[in-house]
Amino acid sequence: MLDVYDQKLLVLLQDDARQTHDALAEAVNLSATAVTRRLKRLRREGIIRREVALVDPAVFGRTLRLVVNVMLQRAQTPLVDAFRAAMQAAPEVMECYNVTGRPDFVLMVLVRDMSDYERFARAHLMNNPHVREFESLVVINTCKYSTAVPQDEV
Repeated sequence: MLDVYDQKLLVLLQDDARQTHDALAEAVNLSATAVTRRLKRLRREGIIRREVALVDPAVFGRTLRLVVNVMLQRAQTPLVDAFRAAMQAAPEVMECYNVTGRPDFVLMVLVRDMSDYERFARAHLMNNPHVREFESLVVINTCKYSTAVPQDEV
C-alpha cells in the first residue's frame, strides 16, 4: 500500500527521474536514507517499472507518427496472440493495444516517412492473412503527450 510519501515521490520522479535522493528528500520532508529505502522498495515491488530517457524521435529520423486501427478476420485467441507477438517484435510499433470496439488493435507507429510506413504496412498488415482491414491515421501534430500516470493531488 502506498502512503502519502510514496505518492509524492512517484509524482516527482515522473516529472524528472534524475533528481538526487537529497533533492527528493527535501521535497517530501524525509531523510535521504528514507527516500533511498522507499525507492528500492518501489522498484522491487514493480511499482517503478523502469527509468528511461525520452528521446526526440527526430534524432533518429523518425518524424511520421500514425495511429493504426487493425481489425482481424476473427478474434480467436491464437490469431490475437500471433498478431500481438508480431507487433511486439516490430520496432516501428511504439504502443500496441488490444481493445474493445470495432478495431481489435490500436497501434502507435513511428516511422521515417510514408515509404517507410508502406514497407511496415505491407510486411505486417497488408500481407497478413489474419488482418481483415486496417485504418491509418496520420498524426498532424501532437497536442499532448505524457508518460506520467495521473494521480490525485497528494
